[in-house]
Amino acid sequence: MKLKSMMMGSIAASLLLLGACGSAKDTDEETASATASEPASAEKKKEETAAETTETEEQTDTEETEGSETEAAEASESGSAENLNPYIEEETGGDVEIVFTNNDPKLTHDYSDKVSLAIESYQIAHVTNVNESAKHNFDEEDEGYVITYKFSFDTKLDEDVYFNASTMMLSDDGTENLYMRRSLVKEDDWLKGDKDNAGRQYSAGTYTGMQAYTMTKTQYERLTAPTLTVDRPMLEDDFKKSLGDEAIFKIPFNEDGAEKASKSSALYADKMVTDTIADKELFFSKEDIQETKKIDGVSITLEGVQYADITPTAAHADRFRNFGDGPLVAVTAKLTVDNNSDAAFAKSFADARLLLDQNRGTMLSEGMLEPTLYDDQQPGESEEYLKVFLFRKDEFDLLKNLSLQFGPLADGNAKKLFKEQSVTFELPMK
Repeated sequence: MKLKSMMMGSIAASLLLLGACGSAKDTDEETASATASEPASAEKKKEETAAETTETEEQTDTEETEGSETEAAEASESGSAENLNPYIEEETGGDVEIVFTNNDPKLTHDYSDKVSLAIESYQIAHVTNVNESAKHNFDEEDEGYVITYKFSFDTKLDEDVYFNASTMMLSDDGTENLYMRRSLVKEDDWLKGDKDNAGRQYSAGTYTGMQAYTMTKTQYERLTAPTLTVDRPMLEDDFKKSLGDEAIFKIPFNEDGAEKASKSSALYADKMVTDTIADKELFFSKEDIQETKKIDGVSITLEGVQYADITPTAAHADRFRNFGDGPLVAVTAKLTVDNNSDAAFAKSFADARLLLDQNRGTMLSEGMLEPTLYDDQQPGESEEYLKVFLFRKDEFDLLKNLSLQFGPLADGNAKKLFKEQSVTFELPMK
């Protein structure tokens, strides 16, 4: 996609759980000695001793509890966790050591209010001494790593849902697509529907199944929180009737990955986040604006805005070359559009631009960094829009005021609707 910008000549979760008792006998002897000469002081010392003893016992209990939690966490990492996917050993002929397990990742995605996907657990296994025929899984090396995901797919719809469970796993820096290995999961354990032989058709219910991806030793050592993308389900086996957005999960491999995933979860899901195009570091946001304006029967609500310093990932750095070598700032605005009119309009033709310092200039949004919205927004439908704008940081720092103009709206033939009206919101700035 093409970068488009205008501005005075050059305007993109915590995961891991991370003294000695005092002698009551010695304290009692000191208290008894003091009683002979200072009765009043003795009572005070007894109270203090009792308090100290209680505090010591509580401290000991706390330390024992924390110790148990730490041991449990270490056990999960050290390989004592139950093997989620024993078929790996059978298929590769290798020796399997479990190096990481997360049984409660809290990774869920709603395709709609009645269709959802969750990662119930995932586990990383170190595989060594594999059979010659299995080396292709690890770039012809005799060892590597396998990550197994256990999915849960739930549909409450009255009609059948078609779901391929197509996934893609991308490295932290976006440079590598890792390989999904269907053969490393027993066929009975695949995520499958109940209505056809191919396992793509699902009636109402909850379904569980697993997938596995492989990594070489070198790849694994570079990863902290790769991105797993899961495709959308469909109605009537028709791509045009896909439900919701793709599921995007950051998968922490370690403590650094947990921190990265936690930060990522707070970001609006533009393509810099979902497609690993750039790393974002928020420096200001206001996410409770909730200001609504109307274009005829269409209500546009500015939900919030985020400002972030961004660093393009290695895989996408060249796409930002028009902005030079200096640091960049991204502004991502989140809007909800409710079409209460009688006309449909094309989501992809919803225009958005920034007005800079009132009359200093304008900037068009960066379509390549925004979620792709398909088809028309029909009457009665609601849709979330993320609009992204890029600045060179030195130019952004000169700005005093930003206004977001949304609209006009157009039909599928790019014909302007609603008398070419638009709405404008003042954006808060730091």
